[in-house]
Amino acid sequence: MKKVFPLLSLTIAFVLSLQTVSAQLFNETKEREAVKLNIMGYEEGWNRHDAKAIAELYHTDAAWINWFGEYEKGRDSIQVHFQKIHSTYYKTSHVSTVAIEDLTFIKSDVALSHVRMDLTGDERYPGQTMRFRRTIILTKRDGVWRILAGQNAKLREDVN
Repeated sequence: MKKVFPLLSLTIAFVLSLQTVSAQLFNETKEREAVKLNIMGYEEGWNRHDAKAIAELYHTDAAWINWFGEYEKGRDSIQVHFQKIHSTYYKTSHVSTVAIEDLTFIKSDVALSHVRMDLTGDERYPGQTMRFRRTIILTKRDGVWRILAGQNAKLREDVN
């Protein structure tokens, strides 16, 4: 009996550790859906012209580069940028997500995505649809996926 107890204790400890590990395993389906909520939140915030809602999709230390190359660093700066453009030439604009072209998990808390979008209602280009591609890096902190860095690229007419 003396030899059985240590073996039994070791077996129980091993089984319990496996349960802990399996509970912590990366659930790609769940994380993919959470990232997609962030991606679609951009469209929703944009179409409400809600700069605060758009900025909330970014980490406080995020960086954003628009298709003109303007660089914004930090959520507050990103919010000011979106507030400025939505109170001027984008005040009646509308974006639509054409496709989440890819979504790759680099690590369990780091994702890279390319998103094809269309924009209408830019007052500088009446009647035109602007096509663009967003490249975004998202990270999960404190259980929440947010954008850490991103950049827009305006597509030429001959680019899909």
